Amino acid sequence: MKKRWITVLALSGMLALTAACGKGGDAAEEGHTAREAAGDIAAEYPDSSLTRLGKYEGVEVAAIDTEVTDEEIQAQIDYLLASYPDSVPIEGKTVVEEGDIVNIDYVGRLDGEEFEGGSSGGAGFDLEIGSGRFIDGFEDGLIGKEVGTTVDLPLTFPDPYTSPDLAGQDVVFEVTIHAIVEHVTPEWDDAFAKEYTGFDTAEAFEEELRTSLQQQKEADAAAQKEYEAMQAVIADSEFECSEEELKSIRDSLTQEYEMYASYYGMELDDYLLQAMQMSREDFDSEIEGWAEFQVKATLVMDAIAKAENITVTEEEYQTGLQTLADENGAESADAYEEQYGRETVENNLIRGKVVDFVTEQAVEI
Repeated sequence: MKKRWITVLALSGMLALTAACGKGGDAAEEGHTAREAAGDIAAEYPDSSLTRLGKYEGVEVAAIDTEVTDEEIQAQIDYLLASYPDSVPIEGKTVVEEGDIVNIDYVGRLDGEEFEGGSSGGAGFDLEIGSGRFIDGFEDGLIGKEVGTTVDLPLTFPDPYTSPDLAGQDVVFEVTIHAIVEHVTPEWDDAFAKEYTGFDTAEAFEEELRTSLQQQKEADAAAQKEYEAMQAVIADSEFECSEEELKSIRDSLTQEYEMYASYYGMELDDYLLQAMQMSREDFDSEIEGWAEFQVKATLVMDAIAKAENITVTEEEYQTGLQTLADENGAESADAYEEQYGRETVENNLIRGKVVDFVTEQAVEI
């Protein structure tokens, strides 16, 4: 899991604008060439240097099996079935206890008025008592209540809360308990497939699933091959990396994730555990590795671009600019170029060509 996370970061840094987004710059002056742009890639880290470029042609990478197995297909189907269980009322059970699954409807009111997102809409909702899915007091307030009754739960939203308008607010939930149920895994058949997948038959869904998994595996394998090829070059090269520049990258990444955590009213350590299943210690280790990779990869790509005279033609530039604009949701290619500057875009396109150059010659073992 952690290896995949840093791989994604690495590739986004090499092939998009992550590593250079702060380097903006004006559009190139008339006569500016792609060859000149290649010499500026390493300028992002002026205090770090490549002292020896290692082997970059024919580096060895691990072969990755991209075959989709029947077991993987079944695992996906099992997950889908588990996501839409049948709720079967438990006969003779009428009083809610800890650990029960109750089918309820609820309406939340703030100052007597329903608030957005606080109602089940009469659709019925299965809630496991003790799961902690709802705010403090909601689930406990249903313990001991009988099926068929409606109860009012006066509660207070935590502060901070993901919705600032509700943070710290006193509300009342009107909850109707329909039944105490057990979840039963449904059968995998055409009826289930049609209701929950949009395909008319189970077989049609399985065919599409196999195709989708195959494409994803191939894309993941290609990304992993790129990453390992660049790592091989880095491992065979020698560097002098500025601790100040490495720290700047680590601090920037930490601040970025602190911002994500703040969106949910959480501290970084709690966000990492809940959203990424990662301890702070592991996170710090990951970004330390990423910072070093980012600097070294940038220096290596600059050296290879110069050694192989890798440039981008005007046609390649325009095509690549449009692709980057589309991928990043820019209003237009011109707007994207204005935001980042021609030189930055050229440098990132050259990065992509360098990675392609190294990866295409890599030897799978």
